[in-house]
Amino acid sequence: MTIPGTIPGTTTGTISVDFLRNHRDCLEICADWEYVTWGKSYGWTRENVLKSYHDMTEDDNVEQAFIALSEGKPVGTALLIENDHKDYKHFRPWLAALYVDAPHRRKGVARKLVKLVEKTAHERGEKQLFLYTLTPEIYRAMGWKIVEQFGDNKFLMKIIF
Repeated sequence: MTIPGTIPGTTTGTISVDFLRNHRDCLEICADWEYVTWGKSYGWTRENVLKSYHDMTEDDNVEQAFIALSEGKPVGTALLIENDHKDYKHFRPWLAALYVDAPHRRKGVARKLVKLVEKTAHERGEKQLFLYTLTPEIYRAMGWKIVEQFGDNKFLMKIIF
């Protein structure tokens, strides 16, 4: 799968996307975004989130963290993980923890991160990718399909390569 004009680690406009393992100095801010946005409400500790992100920067880990940078500064992150929901363990792998810092939203950062996660999954032989969200319209615009609605207005989605 080719992402027109986007090569990991290179700049497209003012935004670049890459594996977080190539920018380990940004690991803590990416982990903090996840911890503050989701982790606290799930009862996770900051230390566990940091360890998870550290593990996802290892080359041989099937789960990987990604980063978006603007002028060398982190502006977003996303994960490629094996599972992101206890009720859907039979689906794998997952796009998870997509986060874009508020001043950089609505500028294509999320789309670039999603495309890099999709490309990475496809290149390792995956045939589909899953996620869950409260905002399916964002992902529908990128070709994702709703599988089902569950819980408090959450949507399970997938994309097939």
